[in-house]
Amino acid sequence: MEQQHDYERRSTVHSKKNALQKSYLTLSNHIRTVFHRMWKGASYGALFMTMFLIFLIGFDFHTGLGKGIDVLIFSLLSVVGTFVIFYIVNLLVRIFMKLPVFLITSLIVSIGLIIYTLDQFKVLENILPLAYLIAGTGVVIGGFFGYPIVHGMKKPSSIFMLTIGTLITGIFFYWLFIPGITDERLNVQQQKLSPVSENPSLQGDYQVNTFTYGSGTDKHRDVFSENVDVQTSSVNGSALIGEWSKHREWFWGFTDTNLPINGRVWMPDGDGKFPLVLIVHGNHKMEDFSDEGYGYLGELLASRGFITVSVDENFLNSSWSGGLGGDINGRAWMLLSHLKEIEKLSKDEQTPFYKKVDFENIALTGHSRGGQAAILAAKFNKLDRYPNNAYKRFDFDYDIKSVIAIAPTDYHTIADRKIELDDMNYLILHGSYDSDLSEFEGDRQFNGISITGSKDIMKAALYVDRANHGQFNTTWGDNDTYFPFTLLLNKKPLLEGAEQRQIAKTYVSGFLEATLHDDSSFVPMFEDYRYALEWLPQTTYISKYEDPSYHIFSNFEEDVDVTTASSPYIELSGDGLLQWYEGELEYRRSKVRDNHGVYLKWNHNYSKNGSFSLSFKKELENPYSFKNNSALTFTAANVSEEEVEVDFRIVATSENGESASVLLSDVMRMHPVLPIQHTKTTYYEEARFGDPTEPVLQTFNIPMTTFINENSAFQPEELTSITFMFDESKNGKLFLDHIGVNQE
Repeated sequence: MEQQHDYERRSTVHSKKNALQKSYLTLSNHIRTVFHRMWKGASYGALFMTMFLIFLIGFDFHTGLGKGIDVLIFSLLSVVGTFVIFYIVNLLVRIFMKLPVFLITSLIVSIGLIIYTLDQFKVLENILPLAYLIAGTGVVIGGFFGYPIVHGMKKPSSIFMLTIGTLITGIFFYWLFIPGITDERLNVQQQKLSPVSENPSLQGDYQVNTFTYGSGTDKHRDVFSENVDVQTSSVNGSALIGEWSKHREWFWGFTDTNLPINGRVWMPDGDGKFPLVLIVHGNHKMEDFSDEGYGYLGELLASRGFITVSVDENFLNSSWSGGLGGDINGRAWMLLSHLKEIEKLSKDEQTPFYKKVDFENIALTGHSRGGQAAILAAKFNKLDRYPNNAYKRFDFDYDIKSVIAIAPTDYHTIADRKIELDDMNYLILHGSYDSDLSEFEGDRQFNGISITGSKDIMKAALYVDRANHGQFNTTWGDNDTYFPFTLLLNKKPLLEGAEQRQIAKTYVSGFLEATLHDDSSFVPMFEDYRYALEWLPQTTYISKYEDPSYHIFSNFEEDVDVTTASSPYIELSGDGLLQWYEGELEYRRSKVRDNHGVYLKWNHNYSKNGSFSLSFKKELENPYSFKNNSALTFTAANVSEEEVEVDFRIVATSENGESASVLLSDVMRMHPVLPIQHTKTTYYEEARFGDPTEPVLQTFNIPMTTFINENSAFQPEELTSITFMFDESKNGKLFLDHIGVNQE
């Protein structure tokens, strides 16, 4: 009986299952039938809506030929244009569908995985061109090798295809592994000026002691664990950074609530007190430690009387497992935490810091994101609370006198505001072949440093042609991205690593000598880089400079009226120019640069007497008046479409009607545009890096004595006009800014 019931139960279940399957098949067939009946109508519906949209645009599009003609044109475009494109795409789809399923699947999988991989590792921007290039190369090479595999090796056509495939493969891998392509450019040799100081890159008189301080528990480096010389405390940075992952905690052995204070120290062997210089690295793989890469600066600076510390912030760097939110804030705050820890150690007679640190002379130096962290730390230093979370109190207020930024980022804001500071000594170094930060971003921060005249400070910028991002750090080297993408970089034009670091040694040391040791003999090399050329490798340099003696009466930031200047008593005018307009200085890509000036373009086929003038409707008064020992100052960049050297005359006229003219090249030659190609392929270059050139401003100073020597009757005190006369170079385009007087 039980068997009978079991059989009936199973039969019932089976019947229900069959019924469900039949219902599912019936529903599925019904849905397919419905869609089969709908698909053609749906297709025409999509085309109709497209045509309808184009047709409607014709009702509000004005060609000037009349409304009827406008509607007719768009009617034809909507119908004929849509169906022509439809049949072209339809043909391509039919061809594509006839390809082998294996090939279609391979293309979809390959391109999809390449795009996903590039996007996930976030090593490059604008990845689609690179993805297509990689997949396309594989298709071409694979096609030539696939032919003999399918048709046999004995056929002549197979041998031919194999030969071509081998040749293409060889060329591809040769191209992939060569350092790059020759970078030819117009070379403008500047006259070297005799140095007025000693070479700041030479070793000083002090012997150097080295040691480390740290947590004593580092999992990966002995110098910060069992071999650490001075043990330090940890700090809680959780209020400033976030997204501390489990992998990051596993790798380092700590979280953001107990961040270690680790540093490598180079200290002068002698009686203190010595100025203190902190150097902090930028973003790199956290598993590939960056703090060791500034030993060349540490040794040099300590020998010249600066206590120098390379700060370890590797735990804030990126990883294959992801980055950190708010890392710039954390990097800046950690710098100040190091100052606080060193202050505590300097009061402990058991440590090497005891009575050695001059806390009235502190400099912060940073590379890449560290460069932005350094200036942000100087901002935090004067605040009582953290702007992004006021519950976090700050208690620093150190005498930070100087900030040096090496190839810094400038994308970070604090409380949605730009980082701006008054009266801070500031130096920026940047390379034209920086393939990580391909725009001169730090120039924007340079403009964010205001000089009020209340302190004797300076800000300077040095742009170095053929310098890259990584070679300022010995462990980063010439790879500005990660392998294997480094194989795409054009490294052949680069300076040697030792040459690039020689520039850093010269300018970092010289800047600290001038601002922390108060040695004014080093100032001229920042005002005019030609004073330092004797100590530098041969390449093109561009520099900007400003101090309290500079008084700018036209910076083109006031309004959209091209005839007005910053002063209401100055009138601007142009004559015989192809173009005369005010606008923003451009980066290679579309980022905002926050620097306006006037664009001036001329061509002698149009007029041989193009000019731009500043007329003074009222006599200039101090501090804007000119004297015999003052100088006309302005910044300018060659923005010509071609790589040409631009030269022009500056004509100054005094109230007595006497004029004197100076040829710019007799004072300082203007560099041509600098075409840059970061990668070996122009196909990827434009998509990733944008325009081939980027304008960089040079500060020019023309002493009034130069005008007086040309015409002794000229009187600078009664200056009535300044004219830029473009009668030398046949054609060119100039960006002109920050016109004023330098009261030397």
